[in-house]
Amino acid sequence: MKPYSLLFLALFSTLGFSNEKIEEKKEFLSLDIIKKEEKGLRRDFFINELLKQDSTTQKQAYESLEYIDAMNTKLFTNFAIKYKHDETLAVVQCMNMPTKQLINSYDDCIKVGLDYNEASKLNSLELNQLINRTADKYPLFAKKLKVLSSAIPFTKIITLDSTSFYELYFNLPVEFKENYLNYKLPRKTFFRIYEDKINFEKYLKQNITNRNFDIVNDSLLSIDDTQLNANSSFLLGLNAFSLNNSNKTIAYLQNALNKADDENINKILFWLYKTTKNEAYLKDIIFNERVNLYTILASELLEDKKTFKFTQIKNKEFIRKTKKLSLQTQAFLYSLIKVSSDFNNKHISKEFNIGLLNQNYELKDVENFYKSGLALEKSISLLNKELLEDKSINPIVKYLTLKNKNDDLELLRKSFKVNDNIDKNLAFEFISDKKLEEFILNYYFYINNNTKKGKKKISLSSIFENLK
Repeated sequence: MKPYSLLFLALFSTLGFSNEKIEEKKEFLSLDIIKKEEKGLRRDFFINELLKQDSTTQKQAYESLEYIDAMNTKLFTNFAIKYKHDETLAVVQCMNMPTKQLINSYDDCIKVGLDYNEASKLNSLELNQLINRTADKYPLFAKKLKVLSSAIPFTKIITLDSTSFYELYFNLPVEFKENYLNYKLPRKTFFRIYEDKINFEKYLKQNITNRNFDIVNDSLLSIDDTQLNANSSFLLGLNAFSLNNSNKTIAYLQNALNKADDENINKILFWLYKTTKNEAYLKDIIFNERVNLYTILASELLEDKKTFKFTQIKNKEFIRKTKKLSLQTQAFLYSLIKVSSDFNNKHISKEFNIGLLNQNYELKDVENFYKSGLALEKSISLLNKELLEDKSINPIVKYLTLKNKNDDLELLRKSFKVNDNIDKNLAFEFISDKKLEEFILNYYFYINNNTKKGKKKISLSSIFENLK
């Protein structure tokens, strides 16, 4: 997200630029239709489509503001284009202005349009121009740019207040942080940023999941996690595991276990087993009635014959439309749709992605989507067919690729580059989130529930073993 001027923030909360255009068969939407919709994401989406219609007037665009629940980048851009207000259009222009042009722009425009990611790629002369233009009106912004222009950025970023530190750190490219910020934080800086526990957890995750941050991660072994939440303690445990420090691993994981809720107990027990090889931890997982990845992995390790119940949707249209596909492709598609939309073909995300597969698709028939949603065939046709049907690609990698999770794919690549023999479960843990876990569970159960009698079923561990 790019930084914005104070005036801009006062008017709109989260804005950005897009120059999307859309071709429609007919002008379907009107303010009357919008007014009948309940407040929320669906109404916001169709207001955005209304703003893109040629027939929508400047007055109607202004009136539509009253019905917007949560302003986002696309909504603001299309409103600005339709409303044709000079100052509003100027904000959009600044937000879309190439970085090299921003250098010669004015302070407000630079503040709105420049993001730290792009700024980090400029040379010191260009950065100094930006600093000089913004220092009077936006001194804190200029101070953060000085970090980037410094010969040794680490010596500057550690002087920032906690809010400024995190705002800059989280918006810099990974390569910049690897090259210039991979150092142990001074004690004073550490305690300053440690006070913000929410952002500190995010800081831990960004560093621990990227093993190129070797100096930073080694320094994290000395953290007292007493005041941290369960997930932060768990991350510190994974870090210690990666560094082959079993005593620290056990200490952090035990602390995590003491603070964890029911939903996260199994994964902590699993990693305590991985560290100690004590099967008592696996048995504790099995006794937990919650079915998740760790329950099944524990069962496989114990060679337990326990069967697990996992509810899956019997979608007749999906079964009919995919019956000619291989079982692996069916399982992948089913799982992808389940986690993307829960089989709701009228699904709309906060980014205004749509349909069963939560895709960025330019509607040509708004009326049809309004009434019937996006057809299953259309959603599938938007996928890379060759990639979808390639059985040699691990389903986790395929999922990340089709979901455009390039940062996670890069984390995987780095994990295996740093350590060829990295524990596959650990590599997965570095990129895991609830959606990915749900995807794998659905994939595993779909294949095994639909494997013909007499045919060998898959193990969950085999999915991780083939991860690379």
